[in-house]
Amino acid sequence: MKKVILLILRIAGVIIVLLVLLGGYLNWKGGSRLSEPYSLDYDDAFIPGDSLSIANGEYLTAIHACATCHGTVLEGDLLMDAPPFRVSATNLTGGAGGIGNSYTDGDWLRAIRHGVNPDGQGIMIMPSDVYYALSDEDVGDMIAYIKTLAPVDNELPTTVIKLMGRMIAGIDENFGSPASLVPEEPRMSMPERGPASEYGKYRSGTYCAACHGADLSGAQPPDPSSPFAPGLLPYAAGSLESFTAAVRLGSTPDGRRLDPVYMPWPSLGQMTDQDVEAIYLYLRTLADH
Repeated sequence: MKKVILLILRIAGVIIVLLVLLGGYLNWKGGSRLSEPYSLDYDDAFIPGDSLSIANGEYLTAIHACATCHGTVLEGDLLMDAPPFRVSATNLTGGAGGIGNSYTDGDWLRAIRHGVNPDGQGIMIMPSDVYYALSDEDVGDMIAYIKTLAPVDNELPTTVIKLMGRMIAGIDENFGSPASLVPEEPRMSMPERGPASEYGKYRSGTYCAACHGADLSGAQPPDPSSPFAPGLLPYAAGSLESFTAAVRLGSTPDGRRLDPVYMPWPSLGQMTDQDVEAIYLYLRTLADH
C-alpha cells in the first residue's frame, strides 16, 4: 500500500512539474508576443478642419460606438480589471491623462487603422481590423472631430496583461491586440453615399464586421468577455422596418431585447435612414448568394 501511495505521489509530482513548466513556457510565449513592437511609419496626413468634415466626424464617432469604450465624452474609461488583464480605454481628450495634445495626425491614423500606439505597442480591444477599411475621408473627419474635443481630466490606470492573460495569449494567437489581424490588402474605395448595397457593404465593413465577422455570419467580438455575435443574414429575410427596429431600438423580430452592453444599438441607432437602408440592402445581396 505504501508503494502505491509513493507511486501516486511521484506521478502527481511529475504532473505538477510539467504543468509549471508548461505554464512558464506559455507565459513567456504569450508575453513575448504581446510585447513585440509593430514597426509602422505613418506620415502626418492632411486632416480637414471645416465644419462639415467635423460634423461628419462627430456622426461617425457616434455610430461607431466610440463612447461605449472611451466614455460619454471620450474621456476614457476602465473597461475591465479581471485576473487575465486590466484594460483601460484611453482618454482621447487633451485633459490630464489624455492623449489629445500629444498625438500627431500620424499617431491618430496608426491607432485607428492599425491599433498601434506611438511606442509601437498593440492597443487591446481596438477593432482596427475593421477600422482599417475606413476611407481617407471618413478617418480624416473622425480625427478632425476628436481634435475639437473639450479637455477632460481623467487619469486612468495603465492596461496590464496579467499572468493568466499572457498564458492565454501563448495558446491563442488572436488574443490581445487585434493589430496582428489588420489586413494588408488595399482598402475598398469610398462608394457614393446613399441607400445602395455597395455603400452598405462599405459601411457594414467598417463597423458591423468588428463583432459579426467579415462576412457578417457571426464571430467572437474583440472583447473576449463578450458573447459570440450571431450572424446578421437572417435579418435579410425580414423587412427593412424590422431591421431598422433592431438597429435603432434593439428589438428583434422575435420580440427579444438586445443587450446594449454587447450590441450598441443606442449608438448605431443614430445612423441616418440611408445608412440603415444601405446595410439592409447589402445583407439582402448576401442572402441571395
